[in-house]
Amino acid sequence: MEASRTNLLNFLREPKQLILPDSQSPYDCSDGMRAKFWDNIVRLSTDESATEYYLGLFLILEKGLFCTYEIPKLILIDGHQRLVTLHLLLAALAKVAGDGNNGSVEFSQKYIYDNYFTNNFLNKEEDSDELYYKLVLSSTDNKIYRRLVEGNDHLPLPSQHPMVMSFRFFEKAITESGISVADIYKGIGKITVVDISTDRCYENPQFIYDTLMESKLTLEQAKLLLKWLSGLLSVSCIPESKPVER
Repeated sequence: MEASRTNLLNFLREPKQLILPDSQSPYDCSDGMRAKFWDNIVRLSTDESATEYYLGLFLILEKGLFCTYEIPKLILIDGHQRLVTLHLLLAALAKVAGDGNNGSVEFSQKYIYDNYFTNNFLNKEEDSDELYYKLVLSSTDNKIYRRLVEGNDHLPLPSQHPMVMSFRFFEKAITESGISVADIYKGIGKITVVDISTDRCYENPQFIYDTLMESKLTLEQAKLLLKWLSGLLSVSCIPESKPVER
């Protein structure tokens, strides 16, 4: 088991494919959660003294030591709600930015799509969907997700689906905020996460995770557990000032 604290955008740029099992719950995000997340983005984008925002843990299961894929295929056990919300924010930012209209290729729609949503050095037609997309959701959400991140939100979509609602919310918030695309992108760049990776050859993280969730730990117990886990992994990567939110 390995843990590391990393910048979120750097984490997303790395060639990989995160797969969400069908057994995981579909994407869901309340109006209050969207608003709270956007408020944090605004703060990061406009407050020079705000240097970091800790988003939480990503628990990832490695496919195993004998993986022969060109791109690492990893199973995302926990953190998918936060990750999808961030992807939808980036997709909305990409749509508002467009291509070549904001003075920097780094904030363009193509740049965001190529670097954060796809392993763009692969040929989409030859490799099909097997390795091209960096995030593969459960079958109920995947089609809608891909339409949104590919910029095809003009096609028919269920307006009340949580992913569509999050995308529309962020698109409107970005447009009406008066904050430049560059500043919002810079704010997103201040987000950090803790990536905990396990190997199925040696550990059963799904069982561990389910057991902990069923144990109904109090907040104080959860904080003690995280400190213990951090020490066990010999990594001081979990901020003491902010508890992990599931």
